[in-house]
Amino acid sequence: MLNKNSLILFQGDSITDTGRTDSADPASSLGYGYPAKIAETLANDYADLGASVINRGISGNRTWDLLERWDKDCIDIKPDYFSLLIGVNDTWRRYDSGMITTAEEYETNMRTLLDRVVKETNAKIILLNIFLLDVTPDKAQMRPDLVEKQEVISRLIKEYDVTYIDIQKKFDEMVANGTPMTDLSEDGVHPTDFGHSVIAAEWLKNVL
Repeated sequence: MLNKNSLILFQGDSITDTGRTDSADPASSLGYGYPAKIAETLANDYADLGASVINRGISGNRTWDLLERWDKDCIDIKPDYFSLLIGVNDTWRRYDSGMITTAEEYETNMRTLLDRVVKETNAKIILLNIFLLDVTPDKAQMRPDLVEKQEVISRLIKEYDVTYIDIQKKFDEMVANGTPMTDLSEDGVHPTDFGHSVIAAEWLKNVL
């Protein structure tokens, strides 16, 4: 269960951003995705906890980008809970821009990000697995690269004290049970509103 009056920080790319940076007030906006849905549930159903939510996801970000803004957008915020979903762009940019992030580089970057949270804050870490749905052939092509980075996350969760939320596993189970992939994500990367609801529900189930 969340501690009372906790500050929760969400970090990541467009999957977390979900329009936050395009809003009139990006600093206070939560976007329209899973962070906003989680905040709404906490406010409506767990108001006695007094939780506060901040979103600092930025569309297009890779782990490299987070390294550059880690002071102001993570460490300086001093969250009580820190939720991270990052990595699909470390794969995607290989295919659409020729910007390669190897699995080794991804692991080094992730360790640097997590180590700083551990050493410089008292935050409890919530780590979400990156995911991909093979909705289109170009997304299926990305699968081998993404799997290498998912294997990195599998190693990290054994070494760091984190709450782990495997979104790839949840989505795969739903598809195996008959949910169309496009109900979860129309392009294989960005969740639909329903997909964001699934992520939010998994987050709440594992954190509360």
